Amino acid sequence: MRASLNIAIAVGVLAILAVELVLGYRDGAVFTLLAVVLTLGLSRRTRDETGHVEDHADNLAELRRSRREIVGAFEIERRRIERDLHDGAQQYLVAATMKMGEAALEVDPDSAAGRLLAAAQDDAGLAMKALRHTVHGIHPQVLTDMGLEEAVRDLARRFTDVDVRCPHPLPSLPTGVTASGYFFVSEALTNAVKYGGPAVVLLTADESLHITVTDRGPGGAVIRPGHGLSGMRERLAAFGGTLHLSSPTGGPTEVRATMPLLLNVGESGYL
Repeated sequence: MRASLNIAIAVGVLAILAVELVLGYRDGAVFTLLAVVLTLGLSRRTRDETGHVEDHADNLAELRRSRREIVGAFEIERRRIERDLHDGAQQYLVAATMKMGEAALEVDPDSAAGRLLAAAQDDAGLAMKALRHTVHGIHPQVLTDMGLEEAVRDLARRFTDVDVRCPHPLPSLPTGVTASGYFFVSEALTNAVKYGGPAVVLLTADESLHITVTDRGPGGAVIRPGHGLSGMRERLAAFGGTLHLSSPTGGPTEVRATMPLLLNVGESGYL
C-alpha cells in the first residue's frame, strides 16, 4: 500500500512539473522539485526515527521481561525450599518425635534413660518450632493473602517499637517484586533492631517501589563487600533495583531500596 502511494505521489509530481515547464514556469518547476526533495528527505528521516523509537520500545520490553524472569526465578527457588522443608525435614522430625514418645512409654520416666528421652523430646519440639518459623519466613502466607503492606505490618509486630507508614495504597505487584520488598524490610529491620533500636518503615510507589527503613541508632554504618548490606544491594541490582545508605555519625541511619515495578506495557498496577 505504501509503495502504491509513493508511485501515485511521484506521478502527480511529474505531472505538475510537466505543466509548469509547458507553461514556461521554469523557476516554479525548480522550486517544486526542491520542495519534493525536501519532503522525501523529511519523510525518510521520520520513518528512520520511528524505527529507532520502536526498537527502543522493544528493547525496554525485553529488559522488563528478563527482569521479571529473574525475580520469578528467585521466588520459584524460595517456594521449592519451603516445600522441601515442609515435606522433608519437618516430616522426619515429626516421625522422630513420635518414636521417642513411644520409647518413653517403655522406660521409667525417673530413670536416666527416661530423663534423656524426655530431654530429647523437648529438643525435638524446639527444632520443630524453629523449622516452622523458618518455613513461614521463606514466603509468609500473609504476603500472598494480603499483599506487601499488611505483610510488612505483620513482620513489624515481631519487633519492638517499629512504625510502618504507607501514605497511599500500593499497586498490585508481580509476586517476585512483592517478595523482594518483604525480604528487604525483614533484613533491614533485623539490622536496625540489632544496631539502632526503634525504626520506621516507609512504603511508597510511583514508577518504582520505594522502601525506606530508618532507625535512630548511632549511625556510622557502611557497605562492606561480603557483608549484609552489600548482599542486599547485589540482590536488588539483579533485577534493576538500587540500594542507598545514609548513616552519618550520630545517626540516624536510613537504608532505602528502589525496585522497578516490572509492569508490562498497559498495566497500571492499580485495580
